Amino acid sequence: MAQLFDGLKILEFGGGAAGPLGTRYFADHGATVVRVESRQRPDFVRLLRYTPGMEGGVDASHMFAMLNVNKYGIGLNMNHPKAAEIARRLVQWADVVAENFAPKAMAKWGLDYASLSARQPELIMISTCLNGQTGPERNYPGFGGQGSAISGFNHLTGWPDREPLGPYGTITDSLSPRFVALLVASALLQRRRTGRGQYIDLSQVEGGVVCLSESILTFTATGDVLGRLGNRSRHCVPHGAFRCAPKGDDNDRWVAIAIHDDADWQRFRAAMGDPAWAADARFATVDGRLAHAGEVECHVEGWTRGRSAEDAMVVLQAAGVDAGVVANFEDLVNDPQLAHRGHFREVQHPVIGRHLCEMNGMRFSRTPERVRMPAPCLGEHSEYVYRELLGMSAEEFAALKGDGVFE
Repeated sequence: MAQLFDGLKILEFGGGAAGPLGTRYFADHGATVVRVESRQRPDFVRLLRYTPGMEGGVDASHMFAMLNVNKYGIGLNMNHPKAAEIARRLVQWADVVAENFAPKAMAKWGLDYASLSARQPELIMISTCLNGQTGPERNYPGFGGQGSAISGFNHLTGWPDREPLGPYGTITDSLSPRFVALLVASALLQRRRTGRGQYIDLSQVEGGVVCLSESILTFTATGDVLGRLGNRSRHCVPHGAFRCAPKGDDNDRWVAIAIHDDADWQRFRAAMGDPAWAADARFATVDGRLAHAGEVECHVEGWTRGRSAEDAMVVLQAAGVDAGVVANFEDLVNDPQLAHRGHFREVQHPVIGRHLCEMNGMRFSRTPERVRMPAPCLGEHSEYVYRELLGMSAEEFAALKGDGVFE
């Protein structure tokens, strides 16, 4: 059966996660995605753990391998005087151009949307950089680390008596690709109706801000600036992660519990065996538990420490209480729910060897996603793409290669 995006051609510039994760949605569902890199400027993700002389070199990056499954990789040194014209020929082949460079980079090579769409009005192009292509901060280059702070996440993450922590990883680099997929799919539908493409300017910071709309609304309605609370909630107690019994040699085991109202509290008490401390009248209402949050949390952890995180989760869920193991990465790889849905798939990489890659969480019943090939080694598919997809002659390819255009 044909896949959802069979026949769609995407040309990808840039690197990291914000761009590549967005195009992965299309690659997993049949699109031909071609990534442009060069040995002078490889995707920086390839270099995160790279050291000179490392076995496998820049092709041994596990993160790059995870992000870029199902894509072709070509070499094109954009600093070479002949590269811009080759890039324009690649654009002519493509339906969609995706890039996440800082503003002005594409224009420097004559690859801005105004220049490209003049010759190719049906082209769809998406740019996703830190602050978008317009405004006083448009030229500030950055990645998700800055984006997490600028969009407000760091202010909310951590404990009230300590400095901001920020969420693990680069949150705006993880959020913006989801917008990329939705926006490009929407532009493809519009092009089907009108025959015309369009330019999409996605700000990673704004994509982050919109995910914190509750905090924005609270400020505009009340003037309150919400800040760090650790794992607590402003509305209910207990709400947080509670330490559990060790699992073998692993002492870092926790269960997350959320009690939303007084009915939840009664179910929670019953699940714990209705210990004497829980009958304290001070804890009978939400307001009372909020006023004595620290004391309630100490009692709850006294219960969770005596059992495994898995047992605590099962007991509480059976009672109708929101609870879940705080999973580590070993837990995730061995999780039966994720295994049932095929979240992790095996890939055989020519340098790394066998490894697992993640699939996106959606499943289409008639057009399932597939793993067709591992992430590309640097420039691995240059000859195939230039010769077979672009129609370049053997003589021209050899001459350009010899001239260093594809390095």
